[in-house]
Amino acid sequence: MLARLRLQRLADALSSRYVVVERTVIAASPIIDTPIRDGLIDVAALDRLVDETYAAAGLAAAQIDTGAVILTGVALERANARLIDEHFAAKGGTFVCATAGHRLEAILSAHGSGGVTISRVIGGAVLVVDVGGGTTKLALCDRGQIASVSAIRVGARHVPLTIDQMADAVVDAAFGRTTGLELLPPLASAPRPDQVIFVGGVSEHFYRRDRSGHGDRGIALADALRAREGAFPGRVVESTVGIRATVIGASQFSVQLSGSTIFVSDPAVLPMHGVPVVRAALGDLAAAVGRRDGHEGPLALAIPWRGEPRHAAIHELAVAIRDAAGARRPLVVALEADVAHTLGRVLRDELGLTGALVVIDGLDLRDLDYIDIGEIARPAGVVPVVIKTLVF
Repeated sequence: MLARLRLQRLADALSSRYVVVERTVIAASPIIDTPIRDGLIDVAALDRLVDETYAAAGLAAAQIDTGAVILTGVALERANARLIDEHFAAKGGTFVCATAGHRLEAILSAHGSGGVTISRVIGGAVLVVDVGGGTTKLALCDRGQIASVSAIRVGARHVPLTIDQMADAVVDAAFGRTTGLELLPPLASAPRPDQVIFVGGVSEHFYRRDRSGHGDRGIALADALRAREGAFPGRVVESTVGIRATVIGASQFSVQLSGSTIFVSDPAVLPMHGVPVVRAALGDLAAAVGRRDGHEGPLALAIPWRGEPRHAAIHELAVAIRDAAGARRPLVVALEADVAHTLGRVLRDELGLTGALVVIDGLDLRDLDYIDIGEIARPAGVVPVVIKTLVF
């Protein structure tokens, strides 16, 4: 999917962050079954799909400013899945590159389907049910926020269960009941949703937009879910995006500068690219890192810490960071408050943290952001930070 974004600087003149005020879809590829050749994802077939979509839009790859490549679902089980991700990220230039675990995919579906926005508009709760090939993700959206997510092993290509067993499991999961098929903890039982929206490949059959077979049990599963429409915890309404829910997002850059209080233990670790952000309050930091679906490699811990820069408070913050990060290196810490250098010294000198450590401040980050950190600019002593935000 190709879109044109219009960005606007925030009203605060002191802020360098832009927000997207308009997104216009200018081209969307046809939907194809994931091409498999000799047990691997067929790179050449996907290359043709991308090239043809660019050509149909009258665009060349060089004209694309930024974007996102996100791997989801059963395609992740292929041995060359990560190489595909990196191939298209490189081909597209400065693209965000993400492998979506069950939790992230549920969040993407909640935003891409419009479920989060609808819940804000109606001032109530919306349940987004994303039924795919191997899994079903659920996201409970409440007044513009994601209140809870879950995932179960039910999908159009999931063979061990009968159609009725799978459909019953989806209904149970929608109520937050245990199914024995959980990939994530069950959904919160409250608030009860006012509306239920189906997305994902099976939703195209559910809403009867597509009744052609794809070599799986998608049509049968969709029909079984329709037969249980009245059993769901809220009124089932039609979605407008269906299978495209997780591809609605585009990638947007905003650039900020982290100021003169930065701490970089080894300048050789810079630049860094595509570091995923985990944003959490001090007490939730360890749990937030643990929810990153087994992600390995560097993370940027974004902590909304404010208050007087007293040593006791900064030491408490440093201990929480050390305990949450474990052995993960390089370690990036991003703060809003201008205490980066002091925090870095406490982590290194008082707590004995070893390995590459980068502490930057003056930044406005959130979950699902990715950041690139440039080399230290001399003599100002600042680092440019490119923030890549998934825009829905």
